[in-house]
Amino acid sequence: MIFGFVIGIIVAHLFVFLNIDKTIISGVRDMIKVDIGQSGYYLMFGVVGGVSRTMIGGFVSGLLVAYLFTFVNIDHLIIEGVKEWFKYDMGRGVYYLLFAILGAAVSFLEVVRMLLSPLFFMVKRKG
Repeated sequence: MIFGFVIGIIVAHLFVFLNIDKTIISGVRDMIKVDIGQSGYYLMFGVVGGVSRTMIGGFVSGLLVAYLFTFVNIDHLIIEGVKEWFKYDMGRGVYYLLFAILGAAVSFLEVVRMLLSPLFFMVKRKG
């Protein structure tokens, strides 16, 4: 858990170097109306990494997918679709944060599935 926390902090520092941190901080501010600041940003990545190192990989993968969607202008379709469906004015920061959270959640669910698969195998075999 501590190793994952450290990995989360390292990834957060890498994002500061790449100037992605401000987008994530503004996404949190726009999404939940809380200004986490720089220290909260580091804490968020540390907690995500501490919960699961796989989640930090999913978080980064989600950001990469959102970035790739920006190249082919799918991001505008997603942002406008969210505005129309949910009547929520989503900015670019929330767009990136939403993909990052989805990536982390999918990665976490994959870990849960891997951990529970022996249990399902045993139940399936008895029945």
